[in-house]
Amino acid sequence: MKRIVLITTGQPSVNPRIVKEADALTAAGYEVLVLYCFWIDWASKADQQLLSNVSWKYKLIGGSPETDKSTFDFTRIRFKIMRSVTQILGNRKLVAERAQARCYDELLTAARNSAGELFIGHNLGALAVVVNAAKLLNARCAFDFEDYHRAENNDMPAREQARIRYLEERYVPQLDFVYAASPMIAQAVKADFPALKIPVQTLLNCFPAAQQPAFRDKDPADNKLQLFWFSQTVGANRGLETLIAAIARMHDKNIHLTLAGKYSEAYAASLREAVGDISANIHFAGIIAPDELASFAASFDVGLAMELNQPLNRDICLTNKIFTCILAGNAIILSRTEMQQSFNEQYKVGQSFAINNVDELIKAISFYKDQQQLYMQRKHNYELAARELNWETESVKLIAMIKDLLPAKD
Repeated sequence: MKRIVLITTGQPSVNPRIVKEADALTAAGYEVLVLYCFWIDWASKADQQLLSNVSWKYKLIGGSPETDKSTFDFTRIRFKIMRSVTQILGNRKLVAERAQARCYDELLTAARNSAGELFIGHNLGALAVVVNAAKLLNARCAFDFEDYHRAENNDMPAREQARIRYLEERYVPQLDFVYAASPMIAQAVKADFPALKIPVQTLLNCFPAAQQPAFRDKDPADNKLQLFWFSQTVGANRGLETLIAAIARMHDKNIHLTLAGKYSEAYAASLREAVGDISANIHFAGIIAPDELASFAASFDVGLAMELNQPLNRDICLTNKIFTCILAGNAIILSRTEMQQSFNEQYKVGQSFAINNVDELIKAISFYKDQQQLYMQRKHNYELAARELNWETESVKLIAMIKDLLPAKD
């Protein structure tokens, strides 16, 4: 059985894509090991729940505040030192790598000891690890551009931008395979590396049809329109300001909004205050476990993808929101980022509106107050996920890529 090692500097519960890939590769007959690192406190409990049900191997690298704290503290100190060194000396070999990933050395050691035949990186901190591990073991390596790393943040300091470019330009040309989470991210990566001899394929971030909940038939007498938005964090600069402004102007007691994700009471209070005397219609659900998200979303009518077009990564990505809500049988309201507009033109998943345009958003919300229009869109999306936009279909590309890289022995 061939061994594939997936590597991330984050945690499984905040990276559903690495979990889906590990599941698909295990189902295809590969031995899978996931190496991951502590990132944020709240995800640790979610990791425990998620990892208790997987059929692949996993290992936490670099400690955590609760597990191997001495290693965790040491790697944090080294990380800060390396970031300071890059400010003084610029990007140097084995300095930039450690300034990008807190656990670079520990991940590389674990990868080297894994006897992997293929290493796949899932974020920028893992890029150098997979390439260097593959060199040490005469193995193959690949990288998943879940995001367009060069433009994830408009406020990115020049030294951070320089480090990202340095690492990508050093390691991407050494990869055996590259794939991306949206067609436009794939195009951007290919444009950055015109001499790259391998294709940059697209692997959409769909979810398993096996996780699709039963379709919810809405009571015709139910006049409430239930809107749903989720992210890891409920906060500013995520398009919510436009949404709240639209709800406030509509002032419709039959329109309810549920927001899922980590939030502060102060921010929640500011949103409720903005809608005045219909503040009881704004609900906060907290963090929903990844494996429960589709079922939770199915209790609502309309999923919201309120992405902005800045930074560039947001303009060209396709987020989990769209694919989760399609799977759940929600109608979709989506902002017209370049990628979301293209996606909607192809698949007709819902109503779109110009970014930050309250009038157009009100029109989109009002469209779904028509019960027949809402039902037709929900049914279309539900069937689209069952038929085509699901992980079972999309992961075929991943398995084909793996078979090319790791051909069966005679």
